[in-house]
Amino acid sequence: MCGSFINLRILVVRAVAKHYRTLTLALAVVVSATLVTYGQGLPVAPPQDLDLSPMALARITPAMQAYLDSGKYAGAVLVIARHGKIGYSQSIGFMNLEKKIPMRTDAVFRIASMTKPIIAAAILKLVDKGKVRLDSPVAKYIPAFADLQVGSGGESMRASHRLMNVEDLLTHTSGLLGFGTPGHRKALDTLSHPERTLNEYVDIIAKMPLTSSPGEKWDYSNIGYEVLGRIIEIASGLPLDRYLNEEIFTPLGMQETSFHFKPTMEGRIPLVYSQEMNGTILPLPQFGLDNYLPTNQFLSGGGGLLSTAADYIRFSQMLLNGGQLDGKRILSHESVTSMMRNHLEPSLTPIITPIFDHQGYGYGLGGAVLVDPTLSGELGSTGIFRWVGSVSTFFWIDQKEDLIALLLTQSRTGGYQMERSFQQLVYEAILR
Repeated sequence: MCGSFINLRILVVRAVAKHYRTLTLALAVVVSATLVTYGQGLPVAPPQDLDLSPMALARITPAMQAYLDSGKYAGAVLVIARHGKIGYSQSIGFMNLEKKIPMRTDAVFRIASMTKPIIAAAILKLVDKGKVRLDSPVAKYIPAFADLQVGSGGESMRASHRLMNVEDLLTHTSGLLGFGTPGHRKALDTLSHPERTLNEYVDIIAKMPLTSSPGEKWDYSNIGYEVLGRIIEIASGLPLDRYLNEEIFTPLGMQETSFHFKPTMEGRIPLVYSQEMNGTILPLPQFGLDNYLPTNQFLSGGGGLLSTAADYIRFSQMLLNGGQLDGKRILSHESVTSMMRNHLEPSLTPIITPIFDHQGYGYGLGGAVLVDPTLSGELGSTGIFRWVGSVSTFFWIDQKEDLIALLLTQSRTGGYQMERSFQQLVYEAILR
């Protein structure tokens, strides 16, 4: 009797456990589908299934919230993907601190220079199609770049040692005016007028002297990526925005990445903030708004896109997958490999810019590549591919760990300390 009762209890327990596992699996599927629907971008999985520690991940949100509580930032979205699935996704703080509008995971960010990896991918798509070569002179597409002069004007002018090629533009070794040159910001703001087309912009750029011959030095340049945008238009026969939509955004399902505001973005665009001398943050409600109006003609390949965490994680996963996502091939494996390896000579590394605060990095095509972990002083693998935006947007791809991480906020102050802390916590969460 006693044995029969025990056996019955065992059968009941097993049945309940089986039912519980079935119910848990069903709920996981529903939750995963819901999260994808609401803008996660990739399927969602329990952290432990992705070899991520739930306990370690639980430390991330309060650590990042502490930066917001310090008064330096208003809000942020953080995402970690491993093995092609989301293991952590969180929105913290506020899109509008004054009105107490909570940050949303589907917030639309000004991604600024995180536009550059997308432009690099667009150029490489044309390379795959045989319409562009990385070693081709820029003058092949824009004849005005045939007669390159170096100097500051007048008697100091000299002929360039060689022609500028497409790879020079991608790697910031073109000699075009960059952040390392005094007056770069003023010149950039003057040139980048909302009513100016890329064609008109590049005509002006082609008449400006270079600061060095192509290949001589690394100088981070928005201008070079504007020229790349024009090459895309010439080689494809399409306006830059249409080409990106047809060849990258639509195939990848990046429905909310655009040069212009869309009606669906209403209420989802965080304010940009800057930090004052007294440590408080000041909202900049008009920051860059003219650049995103539907009437804006200047399509900035250097930093003009709006995007969401969901869209950008899909773009990043395509790169991590070697050029394809969900059965759709965007780039050849060879092009992705080229994009994510260092192209700079040792004499030009490590790279240093006002908007990039990591040591030990060289530069690939559209992003920085970790070449010396001993200099970087950070957790991560040699070959990490990453870049940033000037309004504190960050991403990196670690091929060895099969990992992608995003930290998106909107601060003119610069969020490097917050991002470095986030990176440390991400790698502490990896189980194997």
